[in-house]
Amino acid sequence: MEVHHHSQTSRKKWTHYFWEFLMLFLAVFCGFLAEYQLEHKMERDRSKQYIRSFYDDLHINLTSFSRVLEENERKTAPLNDIFHCYDSLTKNTTNMACLARMVKQSQYFLTVAFADGTLGQLKNAGGLRLLDKEDRDSIISYDKYTRNYQDWEGTAMQHSQDNVRNVFDMLGHFEANKFLYTDSIDSGRIPVLISADKNSVNNILNVLFRYRQVIYRQSRWMNSMQNQTNGIIKYFDSKYHFQ
Repeated sequence: MEVHHHSQTSRKKWTHYFWEFLMLFLAVFCGFLAEYQLEHKMERDRSKQYIRSFYDDLHINLTSFSRVLEENERKTAPLNDIFHCYDSLTKNTTNMACLARMVKQSQYFLTVAFADGTLGQLKNAGGLRLLDKEDRDSIISYDKYTRNYQDWEGTAMQHSQDNVRNVFDMLGHFEANKFLYTDSIDSGRIPVLISADKNSVNNILNVLFRYRQVIYRQSRWMNSMQNQTNGIIKYFDSKYHFQ
């Protein structure tokens, strides 16, 4: 009877297992690095997209600032005549042309419509964490500055505008049957209600004087925000070469 002997398989050395483990580890590690680099690149791309979008918003804001400044220059032209108008009215309350011009320019003010879509995304979607510290700090500082202006616009400026409307309503109760017109207003004849009482004239001109100061204050805000906005645009241009 013939007996078959099984051939013995040579045992692998430990170095063989070590190299298998090392190759597997390197494969997993390289895959992790590739995935990390890809994710990092995607975040860099997203951050640059956010910056570009914010950069475009800044240019829109500049247009809004210029529009307000142009409007305020037109509004303050007749308001600068307030002291001469006071002298004229105290001598002759029927000389209404100067007051009518001031009334026309004091019935409203322009609000600033900030382009804040990108800021909303950055804050609500956690996009700020993707940005470089310098970029993030500049955006946060700008956001704080514009919100401070909006708070002022909605309180002090709106209060001054309400005072103008209220004083004209009060004057209307004094002599509601007297409508004095002027044909010197470009948009046509507008009614002006006024009491012949000197104190009433003084009251409304004081309110208009304070309103003029608020308009000047708004213009200073606009100039300041223009400078800050142009500074951030210049910073992004030098860093990302958007132009």
